[in-house]
Amino acid sequence: MEKNLEPKTVTCRCGNPIVMTEESDWCTKCVRKVYYHEKEQRSHRWDNMYIFGVIVVVITFLAYVFLELIVTPAV
Repeated sequence: MEKNLEPKTVTCRCGNPIVMTEESDWCTKCVRKVYYHEKEQRSHRWDNMYIFGVIVVVITFLAYVFLELIVTPAV
C-alpha cells in the first residue's frame, strides 16, 4: 500500500467526511472500509462477491454429494 498520498477528503457511504493520505482507512462513524481511489473500492467489492460465489458453489456441491452419494433412498 502506498503511504503519504496527497490529502484528499473522501465521503463514506454514511456521509462522514474523512481526510485520507493512505490507500485505505476505516470510517470512524460506521466502521466501513473507505478507499482513496474509487477503482480500489470496486475491486474490493468484486473480490467479496467472487469469494461469496465460491462459498455458495462449494456448499451446493457438498449438499449434492451428500444427497446423491451418501443418502440411499428408502424403498
